[in-house]
Amino acid sequence: MKELLFNLIRKYKYDISIYTEEIFERRCQEEIIRSDEDNSSFVYIEFDFEAVRNALKSDEANSTFWEVFLASLNKSNRGSDIIGFLEHESGLGMLLLDSKLEGWNRVKGRIEQMGTTMGFTLVNSILNDAVKPIIYPACIQNTNMADL
Repeated sequence: MKELLFNLIRKYKYDISIYTEEIFERRCQEEIIRSDEDNSSFVYIEFDFEAVRNALKSDEANSTFWEVFLASLNKSNRGSDIIGFLEHESGLGMLLLDSKLEGWNRVKGRIEQMGTTMGFTLVNSILNDAVKPIIYPACIQNTNMADL
């Protein structure tokens, strides 16, 4: 998958950086500390390669999903959002800094919009079924979801 992603980034000349798993894990840890110190929040999202591939059922659809994903990030990515490989390069993780649930809804909406533009409506079901956002620190507190 790593090769597919980097080939797509090169092919379309996207200005997207993906951290190695070690650097991404360190950034996640740093963000937890920063969030605790500043009483702020962030959204952590995992895009598991196997879960996405299994849901799409074909290599062609899988490639198209990642093409849509990268195109949407290239078109409308905040400079503060962080993307990196998960442990064992099993997927991609995203950190939406200083965000709550609306941050994920914004990113999700832009990916879905790009999917519609590119004629790939399966992206909606993948984002709803295979991708779940985690909001920190709400994930470790007894917080009412209405507060998010």
